[in-house]
Amino acid sequence: MMNNALRKRWRASRGVVATEVAFLVPVVLVGVMMLFELARVGLVIGVGRVALEKSVQSFRFDDLPTVSASRMAENLKSRMVDSAYGYLDGSDLTVSVLYFSNLSQLGGLAIAAEDGDEETENTRPVWSVTVQIKKAFLTPLPEVLSLGDTFRYQYKHVFGTELTTDEQD
Repeated sequence: MMNNALRKRWRASRGVVATEVAFLVPVVLVGVMMLFELARVGLVIGVGRVALEKSVQSFRFDDLPTVSASRMAENLKSRMVDSAYGYLDGSDLTVSVLYFSNLSQLGGLAIAAEDGDEETENTRPVWSVTVQIKKAFLTPLPEVLSLGDTFRYQYKHVFGTELTTDEQD
């Protein structure tokens, strides 16, 4: 008699465990998928930042005053793809570049330059760069949660503000 009561209790508890597992497994799967998505978003942001910094550093050796804004955008995009360790490609990046003849023009100041004004003659051009990365999610979970099938991240960078040091006699 005791044996039958123990068997019934064991079978009943086995059903409870199976029901709890059936409710818990989807929650755990959603959590793991979100963890993977967040880790990948962080990886894309980090790789994009490193690629942009590396690309901008390589422009310091170029003759910046002779480059047009559209050519600068093309060069920056190709250098970022080369510097992204194969993780980003050209279709993931949208690059826009604004050219300013000096830092004052970037700030919106209209300076009436006098003839022979050395401060405005010795400044280099300033490039304002905006890079947008658009990458697809790994799992369908964000689309199920109405977040779309891609994520975007935007970088802004300004460079080329050094003063020239060469004096012409």
